[in-house]
Amino acid sequence: MKTATVSDFRAKMKERLNSIHEDQDILILSGPKKMDFVVLTLETYNSMEETAHLLSSEANTTRLLQSISQDKSGQAHERKISLNQEGKQNPIRTAKSSIGKGQKKRKASRVKQ
Repeated sequence: MKTATVSDFRAKMKERLNSIHEDQDILILSGPKKMDFVVLTLETYNSMEETAHLLSSEANTTRLLQSISQDKSGQAHERKISLNQEGKQNPIRTAKSSIGKGQKKRKASRVKQ
C-alpha cells in the first residue's frame, strides 16, 4: 500500500495511476481536514467486492474453506461446464462437494469494466 498527499497525486497523476495499475497496488491519499481517499484499479475493487461476497455468510465461508482444503489435498477434479452463450466448454477445477438442495446461487455484483 502506497501513500501520497492529494497535491502530490495531482502533480504526478499519470505516473501514480500507471504505478497502481502495474503493481496492482492501492494508494491512500491524505487530504486536507482529514479528507482521505483510496485509489485502486477497477480490477482490484471487483476482486475485493467478490471476496467480501464470498465471505459474507458463515455457511459460504465454511464451504469455501472446505473447497480450498479439498483442492490442496488433491480431491478436486476437473469438470467441463458452459460459461458462454456459444455453448463452448471451458475446463474448470471444482471441488467434489456441491451446493446443497434449496441453496440459491448468487452472482456477485460487479462494476462493468
